[in-house]
Amino acid sequence: ESRYVSGDKPLFEQFKIEFEKRCVKGFEQEYIEQRIANQNERHEKYGGSVYMQEPNVKNGCGSLRDYQNLLWISYFKDRTITTAQMVEKKVLSEQERRQLDRAYDFLLRVRTDLHYLNKRGLDTVTLAFQVPIANDFKYPQKTALRRNEEFMRDYYQHARSIYYITEALSDRFSTGILAQKKKSMMSLLLPKKRRKPEHFDGFYAVDGLMYPESREIFKEDTNRMMRLFQHAQQRQLNLSRELQYLIRRRLRLMDRTFNYARANRETFNAILSRKGEVGRILRMMHEVDFLGRYIPEFGGLTALVQHEFFHRYTADEHTLVCIEKLDQLIDTDDEKLASYRLLFRKVEDPFVLYLALLLHDTGKATGGRHHADDSAIFAQRVAVRLQLSSERRRALIFLVDNHLTLSSVAQRRNLEDPATIVEFASIVKTQTNLDALMLLTLADGQGTGDENWSDWKEGLVWQLYRSTTHYLADSGDYYRQRKIERENLRAAVTKKLAKDFAGEISAYFASMPEIYFQSYSSPDIVAQHIRFFRTYLEKRYLKDEFSLTPELKWVAHPDKGHSEVWVCTWDRKELLAKIAGSFSMGHLNILNADVFTRSDNLVLDIFRVCSTNFEAVTDEKSIALVEKKLTQALTEEDYDFAPPLKRTTKKGVSRQLQALDFPTRISIDNDAHPVYTLVDIQTPDRLGLLYHILKGFAMAEVNIAMSRITTEKGAAIDSFYVTDFEGFKIDDSKGMLRLQKALQFAVASTLD
Repeated sequence: ESRYVSGDKPLFEQFKIEFEKRCVKGFEQEYIEQRIANQNERHEKYGGSVYMQEPNVKNGCGSLRDYQNLLWISYFKDRTITTAQMVEKKVLSEQERRQLDRAYDFLLRVRTDLHYLNKRGLDTVTLAFQVPIANDFKYPQKTALRRNEEFMRDYYQHARSIYYITEALSDRFSTGILAQKKKSMMSLLLPKKRRKPEHFDGFYAVDGLMYPESREIFKEDTNRMMRLFQHAQQRQLNLSRELQYLIRRRLRLMDRTFNYARANRETFNAILSRKGEVGRILRMMHEVDFLGRYIPEFGGLTALVQHEFFHRYTADEHTLVCIEKLDQLIDTDDEKLASYRLLFRKVEDPFVLYLALLLHDTGKATGGRHHADDSAIFAQRVAVRLQLSSERRRALIFLVDNHLTLSSVAQRRNLEDPATIVEFASIVKTQTNLDALMLLTLADGQGTGDENWSDWKEGLVWQLYRSTTHYLADSGDYYRQRKIERENLRAAVTKKLAKDFAGEISAYFASMPEIYFQSYSSPDIVAQHIRFFRTYLEKRYLKDEFSLTPELKWVAHPDKGHSEVWVCTWDRKELLAKIAGSFSMGHLNILNADVFTRSDNLVLDIFRVCSTNFEAVTDEKSIALVEKKLTQALTEEDYDFAPPLKRTTKKGVSRQLQALDFPTRISIDNDAHPVYTLVDIQTPDRLGLLYHILKGFAMAEVNIAMSRITTEKGAAIDSFYVTDFEGFKIDDSKGMLRLQKALQFAVASTLD
């Protein structure tokens, strides 16, 4: 690529002639192959999709480099270096040229503004810069959120134009190369033989591509617009560029009559009933804007930015990726997915499962707070339009309405508590529903991004699935089995410990809360905990040395990237907050916490913590600092961690919050558990956050029976089982309001 700027023009022209003679001629085929291979590698490296939440404007799918790559390939193939010349050579249509040039101009403006805002080179349109760019581009929407959405919609539309056009031409170029290679080899062995096209239903197919017989085929029979996708599915075909263009030009034919036509309903049903073959066709529909016309509820998700922390794709792309993940289960060789494969092969009506995945996030287009509720309403509307049977309609609405329930319960609730299983089973009702929900949960989890579906989450989901399966099959046997397990646990622990522990074992099993034995069922671990209590009592009381200092035990798990810290002491006001504050002063992240209080007021608190590098804590200085601060805090009744934490975190918090843009959510639920009030908190994580939250509970006079602390990718997602100080649910309005305000203040105080 070269342009004359100034100097000796004849010399420049001579250089171009020599360059083409020595460096281009004879190398065309090799160069085009390398450029296409490089483009495929680059796309894979930068997410493999136009619809990334934070797209790379220079190198991603539909980026500036795709446009430039097209020009470079075109130069080697046809000696053209501009889109106008490509129109002259009939490589591009005039409409495609205008689309490409508008898109390239828009992306150049985005990249330029990105550099100015960042004051240095930056090619990724991060969440932090999307609103400032939208403001610079003068989007008129009233709120920053809406300006951001509109800007990113434009970005995706332009990037999509570049991506689809360049990919179609790349396919044509590569097909031409392969055909040329094949022709040159076969001509030496066989006589020339022209491959005949296959003709069917107004279309014909050649070399895996589908073409229209004429430009009038959809006017002759409008329903062909639906049938063509079934042909593509059954014959494993792709759409030619001509057919794609014709479909987009005829979308106006998709009126109410088309969408309600029985023939089209039956064809759509057939397409979504072929296990393992649905995702490619729905993506094909979406790429020509057909899918959003036929299912307008899904159309509202097109290029919709998701303001949720874990999603890396736009809402429409996430949905299509989910469906493709489900497709892959049908013949996967991955041993980790073998159990899912068996479940998928058992599914008798894949249409409902695929349709539920297609609709599960459609409520996000409304901007409502609870998108699952809105998605269920949309699912009801689609079910009526497609005239589904009552059984299918109930299954569809159940899956859409509860698509978050399985993962939410698994990650935020105590799965050893029978009340959790009973409550979840009352929602699921049947094994068929549970199996389908399990598959939908896997696809939804994997569809947010590969790193989001962790072994830890999968283990929790399977634990909930198996317990619920057992309960649905025989609820009586489920309870009997749990009672037997408790008796067996006590017998096994007795064998692990010396005879002089007999009294302590009896006291331990009598005084520890039921929730402890639901959480810990290993005889080895329970025996270690009993020894730990003896150590605490021997050091502080049996020798008549009364002390408020706690007993701590650090257990490193390098393979898991964290350490367990066991804390034993007497329960007292703000105990948990002071423990959390001590960890914060040692710059340790709290990943998880189990909190248990015996009937004699002794506590066993088990925290899982890691260093700032997400490694097990082995540094002696950090351990000593935590123990020193905790001892100081517990011996000084009015000790306050807030001032030192504010000094430590002020600078880091401001930097962190610039990169994190998702809302804080606090929910208090009195219906999910028969004994406890459940509190869920989601907010950007920062040092000292848990200290302030736990102090907020103490100030609201709330007791924490169990907690599930989760920190992932900078997000704190915490759940607490709580009661008032008398052990009852917080069911009075004043107590609920006091707790809500205390937690809101606690979360806000870490942002000051």
